[in-house]
Amino acid sequence: MVTPLDAKRRLDRAGVRRMVKHLVDGGVDGLFLLGTTGEGPHLGYGVREELVELACAEVAGRVPVLVGITETDLEDALAFAKRCRAHGAAAVVAAPPYYFKLTQAECLAWFTEMADRCTLPLVIYDMPAHTDTVIEPATIARLAKHRNIVAMKDSSSIIALFNKFRLALEPERERFSLFMGPDEAMGEAVMLGADGGVCTGANLWPREFKAMYLAARAGDVERVRALQRFTTMSSYLLYGLGQGQIGFLKGVKAALSEMGLIQNVLAAPFTPFEGRDLGRVRSALRTLRREAAALA
Repeated sequence: MVTPLDAKRRLDRAGVRRMVKHLVDGGVDGLFLLGTTGEGPHLGYGVREELVELACAEVAGRVPVLVGITETDLEDALAFAKRCRAHGAAAVVAAPPYYFKLTQAECLAWFTEMADRCTLPLVIYDMPAHTDTVIEPATIARLAKHRNIVAMKDSSSIIALFNKFRLALEPERERFSLFMGPDEAMGEAVMLGADGGVCTGANLWPREFKAMYLAARAGDVERVRALQRFTTMSSYLLYGLGQGQIGFLKGVKAALSEMGLIQNVLAAPFTPFEGRDLGRVRSALRTLRREAAALA
């Protein structure tokens, strides 16, 4: 889920309530707060905790709430995990610590100690574009044996690596879940055996992503093909409008603002779309709404 912010970059509490309603009513099976799309590492702890407390209260147990605790300090991550548990979170999600690239042995040691000491179930987040550490299949296979490590989100954007993860995890698949990150691969991944997707585009189109998940689980190739075309079109039209790694989120937050769900504000130092760029978002939304109506 995106993190709604106001013009002073405080938490937009009304926006949080609207997003939770939009997503839960749209059929999602859970919320993931403070991930990449949620701008977690760019937010202060006050905003982070306020978001977790409010979102958990609004969800009121209808779906599980997972919270990103990615940090460069293990003690900070574990302390925040405790506060998330107190507010009602069901699990926490962590990518490898960023800045220094980890070896596989260091990656194994980091997540093992985190899982040993964490008061909530832990989901491993493979996000090499932002951490510069690739979690190798053999490493996740070892981590999956830990009783408190319950799932992995693969955001490598490499379908060949996803398939290697899938094979490496086969011995633990009774108790360990594997999720696809990138929007453009979710339908395919679920048909290949993923347990679902944790996708940015579901902020905009929760019903369509849920429909694609259900079609993939049912083996309805033609329905998956149509829905995957739509979700890929959404990312193609919106994610590439901005520059840099945050560009995708500028498009998403601008679109959600146009939909009346949040304010068009990003965490510092990033600035939202304005003027001509905002006009391009509006044009993309008109196209996407027509496409979504045709899928209904």
